[in-house]
Amino acid sequence: MKKRELDYLITEEIKNFLKEAEEETVEKSEVEGEGGLVDISAGPEAVLKTVKEIPQDILQAGTTDGKPDDEKIKIEDGTATASDLIPTQSEIGSGQSLDDQIGDKFGNLDRALKGGMLSSKSGEFPILTFGGKYILDGHHRWSQFLATNPDATVNIANISAPDVNNSDEALALAHIILVSLYGKSPTKPFEGENLITKNAEWVEEYVTKNIVDSALQKLVKAKKIEKADKSLAGKYYANNLFGEKGKYLKKGKHSRTAMPQGADAGDKSGLTDVPKSAALGKVNYIEPKKSDVKERIEERKRWQKLAGIK
Repeated sequence: MKKRELDYLITEEIKNFLKEAEEETVEKSEVEGEGGLVDISAGPEAVLKTVKEIPQDILQAGTTDGKPDDEKIKIEDGTATASDLIPTQSEIGSGQSLDDQIGDKFGNLDRALKGGMLSSKSGEFPILTFGGKYILDGHHRWSQFLATNPDATVNIANISAPDVNNSDEALALAHIILVSLYGKSPTKPFEGENLITKNAEWVEEYVTKNIVDSALQKLVKAKKIEKADKSLAGKYYANNLFGEKGKYLKKGKHSRTAMPQGADAGDKSGLTDVPKSAALGKVNYIEPKKSDVKERIEERKRWQKLAGIK
């Protein structure tokens, strides 16, 4: 290829590059001063619907939006008493709350009696909370503790971030983090029977009918019931969930389809460890706009300068 032809091709490439830059600059000016593409105060349902349509580069522009330090997210380890935690989910599965416990499955009865963390299909994670008490993820692990040992000390991972003031905004933030980092925030439909709609009589009957002998022996050893009697166990679980201590089994206001599932999105910790980019402030959740993506524009300006055009 002759030098003249090569120069022509380079010139055309630069022109195309600059044309894209000008278009992006126009696009930038059009949105300057407008509100963000998503508002965490709208709540998890609205945010989940909206955030899926926002390009990831915008959601990752927290350090190039003119305020590089305003979106640093923290997730800190802690503990709480199971009965002090407050659900944000409106459905709590009866089977998911009781079967591992009264069936003495997967070591979760032992864990519930001891405190700490329970096992799930995705592993052992603390319960994700906001404000040290509002449950964002881990409702069925919490309800197992509540059923067997309401006074248990459980591990939590508490999320906090600037401009996040309540559990609704924290749930919305979790969705934005997951979409920003993993490109998705999957949710699960509720399946089975909703424990919140049951009553003490139902729990007593269910436990009396289904509890296994090994679970009875462990409850006796832990001094939860006086003897290995199924009817005593039934009354014990019924009281924990719907009796004097049953006031803790409250109904949250959000369906399971609005709840974040960190492990299913691809976060190995189930969003109970803060991702590095989130800690650095790269998740652009405060009024994200197209104009926040400035690195590419600045790069093109450098091209212009090198080409001697501007």
